[in-house]
Amino acid sequence: MSRPASRRLPFEPITTEARGATIDTIASTIGVSRRTIHRWINEGVPAEQADRTAVALGTHPACLWPNHWHLAC
Repeated sequence: MSRPASRRLPFEPITTEARGATIDTIASTIGVSRRTIHRWINEGVPAEQADRTAVALGTHPACLWPNHWHLAC
């Protein structure tokens, strides 16, 4: 039995927030592998990882994905 597909968010806001950091630096900052970053670039960031990812980058997920969270930044 396969797992249901999770909602995915665009990767581009991470790139913007990371201000041109390399994939290695982004992966290290977030605490994931380079392979995971490449997967997120191609498939989007799983919604379940959005909060942890935003916090690791020093922000709130509503600031990265305002169409998915309804808080003011």
